[in-house]
Amino acid sequence: MEHLLTLVQAYAAARGAAERHRALLECLVDDEDGFLASKIAEYELAYTTYHTQLMTAYDELTRTTMRAVPDERLPVCTWQTGTVEVRAVLTDHSRSVRVRYTPAQAIAAGTALVACGALADEQTGGTLTPILPAFPATDLHAESTAAGAPSENRSRS
Repeated sequence: MEHLLTLVQAYAAARGAAERHRALLECLVDDEDGFLASKIAEYELAYTTYHTQLMTAYDELTRTTMRAVPDERLPVCTWQTGTVEVRAVLTDHSRSVRVRYTPAQAIAAGTALVACGALADEQTGGTLTPILPAFPATDLHAESTAAGAPSENRSRS
């Protein structure tokens, strides 16, 4: 348990240092030598590492795997700039689970999910077609002909 407390303190110190340096950088007109930017990167790497170690230690402490299902009320949140948050809840609704992605990570994860969905769709006989219909849903050529636009098949007089 003492190891866990040490990790929490190290994580909090690194996170606080990164935020302080970020606030200083925002107050300055320039950071020509890049000192503050390099310190921010250094502390962000440190707190990310400590966070990973902390979560690993927590998992080892609890020795459980959480199984979650998508949150029906708010499955995806984007109100924080530069963050896409995917939410889930435990099956008994006793605890929520959040995964935060950068926009690039969210695109990669979403693309992987669509690819997995397409593969599953093919194997199960086409269940995605009603959810993701072909785009555009209507024939654009038929619309332009109906609107009075000349058709390639009409004879010229």
